[in-house]
Amino acid sequence: MGLKNNPHQQQDTIFASILADGKIHVSVSKDTEGAIEREYETSDGKKGSKFEHQYTELSGHILEVKFFEGDYGINLQLVVGEKDDEKPVALSLSTESNFAEDLMKKLPDINLKKPVTMAPYSFDNDKGKKQRGITVTQDGVKIPSHYYDTEKKAVCNGYPVAPKPKAGAKPLTKSQWRKYFDEAREFLMEQVKEQFPESEAEESATDKELNRLGKK
Repeated sequence: MGLKNNPHQQQDTIFASILADGKIHVSVSKDTEGAIEREYETSDGKKGSKFEHQYTELSGHILEVKFFEGDYGINLQLVVGEKDDEKPVALSLSTESNFAEDLMKKLPDINLKKPVTMAPYSFDNDKGKKQRGITVTQDGVKIPSHYYDTEKKAVCNGYPVAPKPKAGAKPLTKSQWRKYFDEAREFLMEQVKEQFPESEAEESATDKELNRLGKK
């Protein structure tokens, strides 16, 4: 179990997040071996820097899935490790990110009795469009989206269907698309809450720490 490519783990619980670069980031002290300094700017304009370890994969059993609301929106939190693990990893993802959306689409088909490997990615495709998500594998097999039928090339299992303009009408506005994406996100969150009934539990000490990390 654990984060791949850097073995230096100091806390009892390792708090992690996935950033736009498609890597898993863990805050560490300045003098920690292998620490990388990263400058940041929050959505409200606050600037600063922090030292981190950066990872490409996280593997283990998914022990807990829940949501918590922080100062910058709602986050999806996964605790990954083993039941007797002294250092589980608490991974926090903004529900408005492609990473959280992609993961929520795959959660229904993950066997929670078996370990998984999660590898985030971020790259530009051949059309120059940014592609972000999380590749999830279990028993060496990639977990697909539960809400997309590859044969029919259409959404399924209740996922909201994208709106289409009426014949002769103008293309959909950005506002209309935002409304659809918000609806789809709410649908995914409700599905996760049904799969993990404890997901609406009150904020714990772990949540508070993830909330603090989510500010940067």
